[in-house]
Amino acid sequence: MLKKIYSYVIIALVVFLQINNAYSGDRNILVERFTSSTCGPCATANPTLDSYLNSADPNKVTSISYHMNWPSPGNDPMYLSNTADNTARRTAYGVNSIPYWFFDGTYIGGTSNGILQASYNSRTDVLSPVTIVVTQTINGTSVTVNADIYCEFAISNPTAIIHIAVTEKVIQYASPPGVNGETYFRNVMRKMLPSNIGTPVSLIPGTKTTVQYTYTIDPSWQASQIENIVFVQSTSNQIYNSAIPTLDFNLISAPSYKVVNQGQSQSANYKVKIPVVASGYNSAVTFTGALETPTSGINIDFTSGNVISNYPDSLAFTVSSNSAVPAGVYKVILTGTNTNGKVHKTIVNYLVGKNYALYGVNRTQASYKVDNVVYNVAKLFTWDIGSEHTFEAVSPITIGSTRYVFDQWNIGGGISQNITVGIQDINCYAYYKVQYKLFSSVSPAELPVTVNGGNTFYDSSSAANISATPSQLVYNGKTYYFSSWEGAGNGSYTGSNPNPSVNIHNVISEKAIYDTVDVGISNYNSVIPDKFNLYQNYPNPFNPTTSIKFDIAKSSFTTIIVYNSLGKEVSKLVNENLNPGSYQFSFDASAYPSGVYYYRINTEAFTQIKKMILLK
Repeated sequence: MLKKIYSYVIIALVVFLQINNAYSGDRNILVERFTSSTCGPCATANPTLDSYLNSADPNKVTSISYHMNWPSPGNDPMYLSNTADNTARRTAYGVNSIPYWFFDGTYIGGTSNGILQASYNSRTDVLSPVTIVVTQTINGTSVTVNADIYCEFAISNPTAIIHIAVTEKVIQYASPPGVNGETYFRNVMRKMLPSNIGTPVSLIPGTKTTVQYTYTIDPSWQASQIENIVFVQSTSNQIYNSAIPTLDFNLISAPSYKVVNQGQSQSANYKVKIPVVASGYNSAVTFTGALETPTSGINIDFTSGNVISNYPDSLAFTVSSNSAVPAGVYKVILTGTNTNGKVHKTIVNYLVGKNYALYGVNRTQASYKVDNVVYNVAKLFTWDIGSEHTFEAVSPITIGSTRYVFDQWNIGGGISQNITVGIQDINCYAYYKVQYKLFSSVSPAELPVTVNGGNTFYDSSSAANISATPSQLVYNGKTYYFSSWEGAGNGSYTGSNPNPSVNIHNVISEKAIYDTVDVGISNYNSVIPDKFNLYQNYPNPFNPTTSIKFDIAKSSFTTIIVYNSLGKEVSKLVNENLNPGSYQFSFDASAYPSGVYYYRINTEAFTQIKKMILLK
């Protein structure tokens, strides 16, 4: 029974046993096969591909097989052992029938030997923009895979994904596990690391990206058959290169490019390196250099010999040009050949009167402009030295309740800048900060209340202070006072504090609740008073409510206003026409600080002031 993998974690292990596996920057074609043990046509086609792979140079062709859950009965055990990763790779390509085979991310259109050979011929001489060097460390059943990704030449869209596939090279069943009669299965995918999504990478000439993941070998797998395959795939599914264990050597170059001025004699120094070789490898490697497109006036010289015989090691070479060489990007192909005739290649770039310029943003939701054209992914430009360009971060960018605001360029300066291209590196990234909206509302919704600090965007991880004003008001003959906040969302506040502070980590909402309970004016006596009067509040001191009684001798427009000790109005309790009668008003001061307050009644014929003390 084939079980799923027990675990994997991203860690660096203490090295007990190390196996160095590497592959050079020239192309290793990745063949991806979609199949199933329940598929009759697959049983017919698979031997053709297996035979082809058995005869192919393992330094030129790598293979991964993904197993599907159709056709019926859909019980392929190699699919069932890892349904998520098999399904994800099928979805990435839109596969809806099998057998279905891809060479470097492109469907080859059939399953015959002729189609296989034609597909191989169309890809094998296409130089790869990346070198992948893979090492692995084995400690019992724990395996750590390390991949160094070197970008050798420019790609217009440098955004790509690094995938690591854990495969079982051969699975041989005693009897068919499915209904199609097959018992032999090759290069079966067991696990994608760190997941089927892969690891994003920006492929910039001269940069090295390292990924490392650790997994545990499942007991149902044959440990001796486990093979780790690393491949780099574009967002459009083109596979730039793949890497498998090698039997010989690998190459990298440094630096990957140099920039020189045009119209004068110039030169640039480089090194070609053999950083890792297979265990037991001892064959000397002889190097030659040539331009991809021969150009008069450009020369390549190995200044201190062209042979490496100790490992790891490197040797220097120089690329030079005279004043007549036109501006351009010139690819220099370094070819290393060992004494057994094994050949690998790597590339350096010699830029005459040109320079690379990389622009990008730190968030996928953000965007920027270069020469007034908008981009939302990293973009590599090739510009003439001396040319002038503009670049600008687009800000703010609002997506629903989240906003992205320009913070800074990695090179400093303002949101919009001009640049004159020289020979220096041009790597410009715009950094954006995230803001979340704090929504606010009032209940009852019709009250003329302002929520200070509400319906506003705030920086992530910042604090927002909110309050509702006025805290007490008369509306449609009723007196309302602030009661509490009702919050929603992580970090929101719910409670009676009238001025809370909330921490912003996501979108939140705050509703200011107003109430009329125990507050308002009422006529408490049927006897019509013969004079106006304002009585002392009771209780006094109070906390937080008190009753204020007053008499109205004849119909009057009446106001009762509360002032603080500085004479500033803090609340208007009554502001309406009142008929003759004895009234009381229940005043809630929960929103106010302790202290001395004054309340004043005012009619056309009567004015009086009383003092009260709020003691909390």
